[in-house]
Amino acid sequence: MTNSQKSLSTHAKISLATSSVNENLTNELDAYFIGTISIGTPPQNFRIDFDTGSSDLWVPSSQCRSSCNGFNKYNSAESTTYVANGKKFSISYGDGSSASGILSVDVVTINGVAVKNQTFAECTYLVGMTGDINDGILGLAFPSLTSDGEKPFFYNMWSQGLIPEATFSFYLNPDTSATSGGELIFGGADPSKYTGSITYISVSLEGYWEFPIASVSVGSTIVSSSTYAIADTGTTLIIGPTAQINSINIALGVTYDSQSQMYTVDCYTRSLSSLPNVTFTIGDRAFILTPLQYLSISGDQSTGYICYSVFPPSDSTDSNGNLFWILGDYFLYRYYSIFDIQNNRVGFATSMSYDWIPTVDSSLFSTSSTTTNPRTSTMKTTTSTARTTTV
Repeated sequence: MTNSQKSLSTHAKISLATSSVNENLTNELDAYFIGTISIGTPPQNFRIDFDTGSSDLWVPSSQCRSSCNGFNKYNSAESTTYVANGKKFSISYGDGSSASGILSVDVVTINGVAVKNQTFAECTYLVGMTGDINDGILGLAFPSLTSDGEKPFFYNMWSQGLIPEATFSFYLNPDTSATSGGELIFGGADPSKYTGSITYISVSLEGYWEFPIASVSVGSTIVSSSTYAIADTGTTLIIGPTAQINSINIALGVTYDSQSQMYTVDCYTRSLSSLPNVTFTIGDRAFILTPLQYLSISGDQSTGYICYSVFPPSDSTDSNGNLFWILGDYFLYRYYSIFDIQNNRVGFATSMSYDWIPTVDSSLFSTSSTTTNPRTSTMKTTTSTARTTTV
């Protein structure tokens, strides 16, 4: 029995809820998938980034002293269910941002379902988060990744009998013009949001949702075999070890753009149809990304197109010293994801948004492009809630 399974089994439930808890998400700028929670009694509302790459829940405090303008703030004096904890809290993220403050305890409610006695951080200092759309972050990784040693939100939700099973699932919609940006389900999955069968793979190391990958290929060339990956809703891009990413980007013919600090692909003189697919083999199944799925395309025919590779390099290692990939939103757009704590596994199925493509001019697929020169543009590299420390 794994540590996470032991944690679940030590909390007996008198009864189980018969239905899941569904939270609609909004796709903000193709970089944030935001839902709403409330904390306290009466409820204080917060816009939250639900992140499978961390395990802590935090929001700004009414006592915040640094970079908190524009955010909703928790005021313990206004909650009748507040309980003081007082332990110090600090967390850092992979994009250089950080949050610190103190721990508190209160009721946390999502879509009408109240999780009692939830420990969270009310933060008094924020660094690198000015302009962020979300007020705070709710982590959905394993307890061993918590900064404070407290029980994560999902584990409390399960142990209090509020959901029928110890799973949660994500549907992320890449279409920013759509009414719904996605859906997070606690206690189940939504078959209407995926097609075909679910491929499950066992978690290889608890902390992040880490699992083995049989191979990574660009076209017919294998660039990596027997490697590892984590599924991270808090990271926008698909990040991998430098040597493996370099092999992919060489095949794509990328150029580094120092202004955006991104890798660009020539979609002015080169047809996108000439670019290879990128394939992740997980278990015995090939998970394919086509050029329009792994490129971020800005502009139009009149101003010119610029295409960005969503494969930046980073040599992240786990506690065993293994390099791993971070499969962020550009992978999860195309593949519905199920996180199963009870069975210690991750599942992927073809998302209903798999075939969605951005609206682009057909000239991008011609053998001789007639578009104007690519314009200069910027793109947010990652929301990167992957922790800077190893697991």
